[in-house]
Amino acid sequence: MTKPRLSEEMLNAFVDRQLTPEDRLRILKTVAGDEGLGQEICERQRVKELVNLAYHEPRRPTRPIRTCGIFTWRWWRR
Repeated sequence: MTKPRLSEEMLNAFVDRQLTPEDRLRILKTVAGDEGLGQEICERQRVKELVNLAYHEPRRPTRPIRTCGIFTWRWWRR
């Protein structure tokens, strides 16, 4: 008899930490008995980290943006 497969949505929600503690525990118990599933979750977490590194938030300017009435300009526009 084969074990029921976790859905793609559940695996992604697990990696994104969007599950309730009860659902996370259920998935952790399932992963403990299935090495292939554990490797799949590790791969999804690795891809998530790579995407986060690729799309990191850009640095903010060190000088504030000055405003004058309705017009705004950056520090390099004097």
